[in-house]
Amino acid sequence: MNRNDFILRLEQALAGMPEEERRRAVEYYENYFDEAGPENEAEVLHTLGAPEKVAADILKEFRDVSSPAGSAGNTGKTGKKGAESYAERAKNRFQEMDNGQKALVLVLAAVAVICVVPACVGIVGGVGGILIGLICAVATVFLIVPVLDLAAWGCAIGFVVAAGYTAAAGTGAETLLFIGLALVSAALGILLWKLTVYLFRTLFPALLNGIVGLFRRVFHRS
Repeated sequence: MNRNDFILRLEQALAGMPEEERRRAVEYYENYFDEAGPENEAEVLHTLGAPEKVAADILKEFRDVSSPAGSAGNTGKTGKKGAESYAERAKNRFQEMDNGQKALVLVLAAVAVICVVPACVGIVGGVGGILIGLICAVATVFLIVPVLDLAAWGCAIGFVVAAGYTAAAGTGAETLLFIGLALVSAALGILLWKLTVYLFRTLFPALLNGIVGLFRRVFHRS
């Protein structure tokens, strides 16, 4: 038996089906053979088995979905959907319920919405709050270090002025104290300046590139 023999016997075995349904079932298997290719024809024939058995499976499921609770148009063994979609079937089932069952379904749906929506809002709000907190913390670090650096240099300048004033007044001990404080403030200012340069020249670009890369991966996957 070859492909043509299989299709011919299948058409004959499906003679009890409406013309449109029989044509769709036969077309499905013709496409099945086309996709497999001539080199795999023997393997496909072995896998499918006798066309009469395939037709029996199709007719059985066709009768099942042609019942009042189902819909015509399913071509059986292939798992192919008929004309009626899942949403239409669900709608038909809902319409077949009595008023009490419909009311129960509507109440359960309303309860599910009432329970799920606030939970989703809470989760989104919590995640958003965490992200905002992290952003504020990072921004605080990038702002406070330059401010402290400016304050350190300001203190150094102030201590130098104070040292000059005390030197003019002839108080040597206070002059030495202010000079020492000025040196400490200057050293702290240099340290904070290096930290500021590191933050804005190295850490900030790396952080920015990481955020951009994260958004690219998210949007690429979506």
